[in-house]
Amino acid sequence: MRSIVTAPAAILSATAKPIEDFATPWLYDLVAEMARIRRAMGGAGIAAPQVGEGVRLFLLDAAQRDGTVLSRHAGIERLVVANPCIIRHEGEPVTGAEGCLSIPSTLVSGGRIDVRRSPRIVWRGSSLTGSAIGGTLDGFAARAFQHEVDHLDGILITDHIVAGPERQP
Repeated sequence: MRSIVTAPAAILSATAKPIEDFATPWLYDLVAEMARIRRAMGGAGIAAPQVGEGVRLFLLDAAQRDGTVLSRHAGIERLVVANPCIIRHEGEPVTGAEGCLSIPSTLVSGGRIDVRRSPRIVWRGSSLTGSAIGGTLDGFAARAFQHEVDHLDGILITDHIVAGPERQP
């Protein structure tokens, strides 16, 4: 049974490898474990490296254990993406407070970190069966998608802390 991996674990700063074998029992089991952990911890998303697997896979799902959706997670539908790629960032980056399951101190009141992200993205990736998927996301959904892609690239929200207003996403 997997559990959440927390910083400074090395897997969180490594670049995840692309998924090459789709529709396997291992892949479906991984997604089920990721969903279980995300629900238990209350986040809007989780990436495979956060459960100790260095593959390019994440899920977004704002539903809580009781079926409700937290208002701060509005706009997130269940989405499982393998090998995601952001094709285009749109709009002026905006600053928003983010927490991370792998950095427990950001999950407490006042513990979030301000991160600048594009308010709209165009993306593509693969489903668990290997079919091409993609689309456009806005607002919190775009922010969450970018956060999870960062995990696959070995980037944590703490890596976004930079002195000065000139920082761009």
